[in-house]
Amino acid sequence: MNIKRIGIILIIVLFIFGCKDEEEPEMPLAQSTVLLTVGNSKNLAAMLDARFNGKTITWSSSDSTKVTVSASGIITSNIISFTTAEGGSKKYTEGPARAEALVTAKTPDNKTQEFKVIATTEAQEKIMDLPPLKDRFPPGFLVGNIATGSSVSGTLSRHFNALTSENGMKPEKISNGRNTSTGVINYTWNNADSFVKSATDLNIKVIGHTLLWHSQIPQWQKDMANEPNKATALAAMKTYITDVVTHFKGKIYSWDVLNEAFPDGSSGIWKDKIRPENPWYKAIGSDFVYEGFLAARLADPDAILYYNDFNTDNSNRANLIRDMVKEVNDKYLALSADNKPAEEAAGRLLIEGIGMQEHHNFGVSAANIRTTLGKFKAIGVKVSVTELDVLAQSWSDYSSRNAVTNNGLLTQADLYRQYMAVYKDFADIIERITFWGVTDNQSWRSTGLPLLFDKDGKAKPAYYKFVGAIPTTW
Repeated sequence: MNIKRIGIILIIVLFIFGCKDEEEPEMPLAQSTVLLTVGNSKNLAAMLDARFNGKTITWSSSDSTKVTVSASGIITSNIISFTTAEGGSKKYTEGPARAEALVTAKTPDNKTQEFKVIATTEAQEKIMDLPPLKDRFPPGFLVGNIATGSSVSGTLSRHFNALTSENGMKPEKISNGRNTSTGVINYTWNNADSFVKSATDLNIKVIGHTLLWHSQIPQWQKDMANEPNKATALAAMKTYITDVVTHFKGKIYSWDVLNEAFPDGSSGIWKDKIRPENPWYKAIGSDFVYEGFLAARLADPDAILYYNDFNTDNSNRANLIRDMVKEVNDKYLALSADNKPAEEAAGRLLIEGIGMQEHHNFGVSAANIRTTLGKFKAIGVKVSVTELDVLAQSWSDYSSRNAVTNNGLLTQADLYRQYMAVYKDFADIIERITFWGVTDNQSWRSTGLPLLFDKDGKAKPAYYKFVGAIPTTW
């Protein structure tokens, strides 16, 4: 080997060993992509590389109008609306809207890790992976939903502590005939009994819905509209209420004794404004309201008695309801003790609660709901939100069967937030919030995507906005 070759080898060896004394350059971290449903939060600090352990970290977002990041690395998206380019005006069924922001974690020695955060209307978290909704409220507060069958599913028992049978306890489902000669009423109890047992076995409170209505009633009740003898109609109504309430005595937390007494657009004196198609009103007159509630109270003094109605945000309708409930309660309070149940506490009201159905759309303001709650609070009754769902569109778009847009989901989410903020302010009288369905595809208004969870049972922006408005203390 010649001297020149030896010299070259020595230079290479010295270079190699010399390099080992220098610090190897740090390999750049691959950028992570994070999907974030609008309204939700995620912890990016938990996703950092191990080399960030124990180091002081500064967080920043390239666009805080899309994604904000806290000093501890919690990201949140509170986008109010997406642009057209981001998919805001696109039908939700054609794909979710998306907007991007770059969130960066940086150490004092300039180590960085970047996250591409995509804020989206796309639902991601499954309902069964979320904390129980009922646990977000104080002990004793009722968070309800509907049961569509005769048994209770795991989803219902996980998230809710009160259940209403959507249709199974309505008059047409329970009673199938009446003997006009004897006055004996025929009943079909099986499905309702199964539902009540399934719920109570899981320590879920049952809401009885409903005893008196103008709709979904058996033919014999419809025929009462033509009953010429008021006493006969009154006896039939009281027998029906007594039979049903007695059958379920001790198993029903509260009864919707009367449902939807007033037609749309009504105002004035409540006794003159009851639906003419209500057979009990037509046969008995306005006295049927008082007599119906009294029959229910006598049959089960422990059950809480409610009047239930929709469009309660309308001031004229709210006034009719308030006036009716107050007059019935004043009459009851004036009764002597001999005419009340022995278990009755002094001063207890006959109609103890008003159910506000809350089937809403973009046209229903939180301010109107607040005004109505103030009216009901003034007469000393409880209130329950009994059938909550909020269309992700206007009533006009829903009626025209127009598709929901991505921005519609964001408007819906903010309305859920606003409504919950009002409910919080009336927590002293509101004892229950019941959603009218769990997932959009199961809703009676499914085309308007009105619920907190999508067809796949994943949390929508509405879920996060609603939950975010629930106070940690009441």
